[in-house]
Amino acid sequence: MKSFQSSSRGAAGRKEFEKAGEQITSLVSVFIPRRSVVEINLVGERKMAWLNRTFKGRRGPAEVLTFRYPHDPASSDEDGMTAGEIYICWKKLAEGAARRRVPARAYLLRLVVHGMCHIEGYTHGDEKSEARMEKAEMAYLGPFIPSRTLKRLFD
Repeated sequence: MKSFQSSSRGAAGRKEFEKAGEQITSLVSVFIPRRSVVEINLVGERKMAWLNRTFKGRRGPAEVLTFRYPHDPASSDEDGMTAGEIYICWKKLAEGAARRRVPARAYLLRLVVHGMCHIEGYTHGDEKSEARMEKAEMAYLGPFIPSRTLKRLFD
């Protein structure tokens, strides 16, 4: 099963990102169909700001951006299909972790799950959908994050 590809060449936080690879793979494999691929990219602030401006029409770097690809079973090749891409900016991640007083790895896992929820079709455009998505994120993260830390991840 090929479920997770990462790209972090030269990005800040690369070592920490790679150390979390097994946990990320475990989390991602809960979400996606067999033979699917999710690409997770660690990028710098400039690249994230460009992605945010180009694809979302927003200014500045985001912590995480997700691009979901429609599933077409007829178009799958033998290596599987790409379910989506997640882009994470380590500097913004580190700032978010510090603000919440949680380890960077825990916040990384939260951002990966957040991106995976978007790939699964969750949104957070209103209070009801935001609450539903947050509840799902907490359920997915529960086995990986101590409960005290889990609560702070959503502050």
